[in-house]
Amino acid sequence: MPILLVAFLLVDLLSIGYLFLGYYLWHEWHVYRFTIQDEYGQRCLYGALALGLFTLLGRFLVGRLVSKSRPGEDQPQRVDSPEHDRLKRPDGSFIHIDFYGPKTAQPIIFVHGWNANRTSWYYQRKYFETNYRLILMDLPGLGKSTRPTNKDYSLSKMAADLQAVIEHTGATNPILWGHSIGGMTILTLLANIRSSNLGRIKGVILEHTTYTNPVRTILFSRLLTAIQEPVLVPLCWLLIGLSPLLWVSRWMSYFNGTAHLMTRLLTFTGTQSFQQLNFVTLLSTLSPLAVTARGVLGMFEYDVSEALSSIQEPTLVIGANQDRLTKPVASAHISRTMPQAKLVMVSPGGHQGLVERHKEVNQAVQQFIQTLTKFIVT
Repeated sequence: MPILLVAFLLVDLLSIGYLFLGYYLWHEWHVYRFTIQDEYGQRCLYGALALGLFTLLGRFLVGRLVSKSRPGEDQPQRVDSPEHDRLKRPDGSFIHIDFYGPKTAQPIIFVHGWNANRTSWYYQRKYFETNYRLILMDLPGLGKSTRPTNKDYSLSKMAADLQAVIEHTGATNPILWGHSIGGMTILTLLANIRSSNLGRIKGVILEHTTYTNPVRTILFSRLLTAIQEPVLVPLCWLLIGLSPLLWVSRWMSYFNGTAHLMTRLLTFTGTQSFQQLNFVTLLSTLSPLAVTARGVLGMFEYDVSEALSSIQEPTLVIGANQDRLTKPVASAHISRTMPQAKLVMVSPGGHQGLVERHKEVNQAVQQFIQTLTKFIVT
């Protein structure tokens, strides 16, 4: 999402500032340690040491200050499936796919959000893997999927990758579940499905997603829409060029906790555990900055507004009352416009409702799937 790109750039610059401040304090100590101002030098030394500790371990302090204790909560982990596959695409990329659950069960195909990967579905995998065939794909350039050689990160390209995964896995009457850009990918596919040879889709879950350029349905949407072309687009290209250098500051932001603070403010509501916050922040940090920026450029061109009313697949739309990256009005608009859509609003919930409110989300999806037993769109 565009606002995430700007927010994390700010914390990256702040982390670089910490580095310079630490060097300045150390230099002051080195200059004044044997002078009449030795006491000042000692204070600078202590400050430099404290800043060094904060730079390395600040995430434990910051993360816990902005999180809640959730005793007994199953804490998320990055897990790889022993059953997996790689799908080669015409653009040179390889799409990584993980499989869970019985091979003959109802297939559910998961498409994760941007700045994440397939492991972000930890709670959904644990909940559904016993009774369903789960197919988790990594979007191009993220997780274990490789980057396309033509540097195409458009929603059309991602939708084509999703279609290829459906066909490659032989999923029969699959349920498609997308979070954020994953939902946009699914909507892009459904908007073009009538002209494809894709088989029937049994149902769709759209979680915290939008129907148009996300700049228009995000926090500060008017401002961001106004500065998209003069500021955000050039910024994306600048970040692509500087991504090797900013990779270091991105990890500094993770270790010192400023990335955790930004993740909390933009994607959670404050009821998440430290482990949940750290999990989402780590996935974001692992995402290559150049891929993130190119994906944002692709999102600027996204719009399926005109196609919504023609999408007939039964759909569960999951929104969140405190989602700052995809405002609730976007979820409400999708549910009103799609003929077979139902809206569930998570409250309190943010953009990471699949993590912070995983129990409510999973139960709502389970109830929705049960209504699809005899409902297959032809």
